[in-house]
Amino acid sequence: MPLKIKQLHPIFGAEVTGVDLASEMDDTVFGDIREAFEEHSVLVFRDQKVDDDQQIAFSERFGPLERMLIGSQGAGTPIAYLSNVDRDTNEIIEPDDKRMVRNACNMLWHSDSSFKRVPALGSILSGREVPDNGGETEYASMRAAYDTLSEDMKQRIDGLVAEHSFDYSRSLVDSTLLDDEQRDEVPPVPQRIVVQNPANGRKALYVGSHASHIVGMPVEEGRALIRELLEHATQDKFVYRHQWRQDEIVMWDNRAVIHRGRPWDFRAGRRIMHRTTLAGTLPTVDQPVETYQAS
Repeated sequence: MPLKIKQLHPIFGAEVTGVDLASEMDDTVFGDIREAFEEHSVLVFRDQKVDDDQQIAFSERFGPLERMLIGSQGAGTPIAYLSNVDRDTNEIIEPDDKRMVRNACNMLWHSDSSFKRVPALGSILSGREVPDNGGETEYASMRAAYDTLSEDMKQRIDGLVAEHSFDYSRSLVDSTLLDDEQRDEVPPVPQRIVVQNPANGRKALYVGSHASHIVGMPVEEGRALIRELLEHATQDKFVYRHQWRQDEIVMWDNRAVIHRGRPWDFRAGRRIMHRTTLAGTLPTVDQPVETYQAS
């Protein structure tokens, strides 16, 4: 079958058919997928039965991959295991287990790895086992959100920098989730509130749960502005909700969308998802966070 791309949402997101991601693909087909990624921000590939090696091989066509953080399932590897199933016992993990509390953090709107000095380019998530109900992933178009801001707001946020912190976002769920070693691995970093895609010049908002405050503003004033921007960006008209099917792969552009997981019956529904994360190439801000002073 020839490669086909079908729009999923009026603003962004597309389904890609006519390709087997478990197999080698020629440069022309990959080029079309890369172009669709830049254009549509979220790509859905159905009926893709892949193992970890095949997922990694496809992901590496886009460039180097991130390694998972200390304390995460899959630490030090390119695969993040996002699951409510214990990998050793194959039993469902109890909801109060720290692993499930960490998974709950993914239900906050965020962009993967915005807490890193060089944030992630994209993410590729494979649905190995999905529940019958719930567990959807929602995506919000930060390009559309930026485009529809008032000119006054665009001028207000032009050049602003937020401090992004993994410790801050985890503390919104449980302040005890990170130990000192984990905090030291990813210290706070500055990120611009508006980023621009070098491939097409389109601008997007760049805020989410990792954004602690705005540099140079009183903390609560900055947080209020971040909340205002998030509320604007996550209006229904900017959101695509993806209902997972078995053996689907969804990839998204972390520069252009934020996302969050939705609840499901943790005790009854098995959910096994494997994610690879495409490493970024440049920071959004040249200076280290230490050169900024927040009020």
